[in-house]
Amino acid sequence: MLQRSICLLIGYLCGSFLTAEAVARAHTGRSIFELGDGNPGMANVGHELGTKAGILCLVGDILKAFLPMLLMARLFPQLGWPITTAWTGLGATLGHVFPFWHRFKGGKGVTTIATVVFLLDPLIGVLAVLVSLVAIILSGYLSVAALVGMAFCAVAMAVRGNLELALIYALFMALTCSCHWNKLVGIKAGTTHRASLSTKFWAMLRGQGNHGGPEDTGRDAR
Repeated sequence: MLQRSICLLIGYLCGSFLTAEAVARAHTGRSIFELGDGNPGMANVGHELGTKAGILCLVGDILKAFLPMLLMARLFPQLGWPITTAWTGLGATLGHVFPFWHRFKGGKGVTTIATVVFLLDPLIGVLAVLVSLVAIILSGYLSVAALVGMAFCAVAMAVRGNLELALIYALFMALTCSCHWNKLVGIKAGTTHRASLSTKFWAMLRGQGNHGGPEDTGRDAR
């Protein structure tokens, strides 16, 4: 358990480095929390500072999860790549969502979670994306799709008999629910906008063209 705790701690420290904050400071001299919707993620950076800045943020968020995973895998080879990856990735996600230096208020951890999922099992990652797309179309909400995608990953790992990884995916699902809680509550209240993908899909089926109502462009999902 000590080795898993070290993976978690190293992942957390690396994940606490918010790439979006560094990119925003370099481009504008201002904090990312003062720009756009205030979310320190790729979507907000790309929207406010341009595509190149958004891509730079995406690469940085992937690397801050991937590099400590490599380090822990070399440090604790006896645990095996899946276990070190999962625990380090969980730590990186916790660091991104709850950075200690910013009063434990950070982003939504989408990129770090996706990095873990695709590194552990690319097939499950691809299937989770497809399941999430179906959930977006059927439910109309990105927050619901995020939860459905994580639930799929957890069930897939449980079916394969890897209960430890299934538990970690369940923790990812709990984190996702926490990060999207306001949006989930807003669905019932009618204040959460529907995803543009869903509205355009159903409009196309009905032959009505593009609806003009408010849409969720995806910035809240990251």
